[in-house]
Amino acid sequence: SIEHKDTLEMAGKEHRQCLICNVKIDECRLGIDSCRACAVFYRRIQSADYREPAECARGDGKCLEKGIVTSCRKCRFDRFSEVLEKAQKKNVEVMIIETVRDSESVQTASEPIKSRGSEEEIKDTSFIDHNTFMLMLHAPSSSSTPLLDKIRWSYSLMCQTLKSGETGTKSASFPLSQGDHDGSKIRFVPATYSMIIPNGRIFLSALHDLANMTFPDFAKLDSVKKGLCISECIAPVTLMDATYRARYHFPDDHNTHFASYTTIINEELFQSSLDACPFVTNKQGAIDALIENMKRTKSMSREVYQRVKPDNIEFTALLGLAFWNNDVGYINEELSAVVDKNRAEILKEMHEVYKVRGKTDYATRLGELFCLLETMKESPFCQ
Repeated sequence: SIEHKDTLEMAGKEHRQCLICNVKIDECRLGIDSCRACAVFYRRIQSADYREPAECARGDGKCLEKGIVTSCRKCRFDRFSEVLEKAQKKNVEVMIIETVRDSESVQTASEPIKSRGSEEEIKDTSFIDHNTFMLMLHAPSSSSTPLLDKIRWSYSLMCQTLKSGETGTKSASFPLSQGDHDGSKIRFVPATYSMIIPNGRIFLSALHDLANMTFPDFAKLDSVKKGLCISECIAPVTLMDATYRARYHFPDDHNTHFASYTTIINEELFQSSLDACPFVTNKQGAIDALIENMKRTKSMSREVYQRVKPDNIEFTALLGLAFWNNDVGYINEELSAVVDKNRAEILKEMHEVYKVRGKTDYATRLGELFCLLETMKESPFCQ
């Protein structure tokens, strides 16, 4: 049978141990060998809803040595922070090193790149939206990052689809301007219950189109496997897209989020967004739950994204990695091989990007991007 090689795992088939509590694990989280419980604990402490523990439960700071680290929040947090810091500073995190090696080996094994491209071609791009597609029609035909270019091109075309499709879901009482129609000045409107389902369907259809245009391996899958693939990736892709655009359009407002391409939501708008929903019997309870989830999602996506600050090319890679995320590969062996192949290709091209930029020590940067992706996958929106 085909052995699934998780991009986030170290090479080898044997079980490993969590470096914090020593339980057996099959994969790493947040870029280090940690179990789900310890990773969730660490992210929770970092969020806005929790404070870093101040004192050791036993008072001596040696709970790790005594094998009772999980019963002490202080020692558990300190141990996780220590392991994570060492992995990032010393570039010894095996997942990152193996990923870079894999990308180099793929490049060596493949046909020579016809044109490596100049630094001008691989410098950071402008913000990607529904206008980018038209500009890229006149872009150079040769590139050392063809897959990243495809993702960027298809994402922009998807933005065009969402912009045009969502124009029709707005209320008839909302006067559309010329800017709303041609995309030159879109007015973002509060999301309402009547918009959520149709806008979601538009996004789902557009995501299918993006995948078919961008990834030949996806286009060859049968309809069942395509459906399984989309069902596992739609949440992280949607959150990555919404976070990317919110950071651009609302750089100083971390409380306003995109519900879709042209609709927004925040605490002040929850009441009106549920007014027309016939299924909510306890409206205040639903609002309270939405606010709580919004706060947690903000701390695990928007704030982390702001700290990492991916540029537009890195966002393109993150979008591709969110689509071919590890959960897709767990479905069956055929999809596992497709996931591995496409993730390796994306990382190979990011290796080329950093090399042309003259950035030789980029293992830590890749680690930050992987941690961002995994943290966003664990947010309430993606569960």
